[in-house]
Amino acid sequence: PTKPRFQVHTQDGSVSEDLDYLVLAAGTETPLLAASLGAHNACPTYPLRGYSLTLFTPWQEPPETSSSSSMAVDEVPSHNNLLHQPFSFDSMYCSSVTPFMARFAGFGEFVGYRSKAQDVPSVAPAVMERYAKGIFGPDATALGPASPCFRPASPDDLPIVGPVPGLSGLYVHSGHGTLGWTMGLATGDCLAQILVEDIINEGQQEIEGEEKKDYFL
Repeated sequence: PTKPRFQVHTQDGSVSEDLDYLVLAAGTETPLLAASLGAHNACPTYPLRGYSLTLFTPWQEPPETSSSSSMAVDEVPSHNNLLHQPFSFDSMYCSSVTPFMARFAGFGEFVGYRSKAQDVPSVAPAVMERYAKGIFGPDATALGPASPCFRPASPDDLPIVGPVPGLSGLYVHSGHGTLGWTMGLATGDCLAQILVEDIINEGQQEIEGEEKKDYFL
């Protein structure tokens, strides 16, 4: 074969059949998987710990208005008005999950991989909750403590998407940092197009490389 064949071994002991093409898209674990295949420099990402805090926001009835007049912007309760559109401040981002629920996301801490980072304390959860209370009022109730999440961050904060040099059939899709949900679908579509083009081109090369047979006497 013109390229190595791959197998996927899962934690439950199952093993895939031989694969001609393999995409590594395992978040912060992607560089570790790439290194196990000999592609040590294929995915130079590092886990960046951030936090997400979800809270219920208090509902406030808007002031009554007559049918002939409209409500001024400054009359709309600020606690609810903030949920009408996402906003960002002090490196934190807030968006609406439901009309009565908001989600804060933010912070970036280089504290290693998840298995080791759990021993590293952080002030982020307390800071995020304090900001949430300040914006939505003391009656805002957190769904739970701020949850840590680990993002695969690249050195220039740009995603790493495409074939791995020197290992035909191996591809990487990682390094989106804090914008995984934002860019993941688009970069995934780009990688799918690259993969399809590579498969088609390789198939044409194999056909052109076959020995021509004369079927006519």
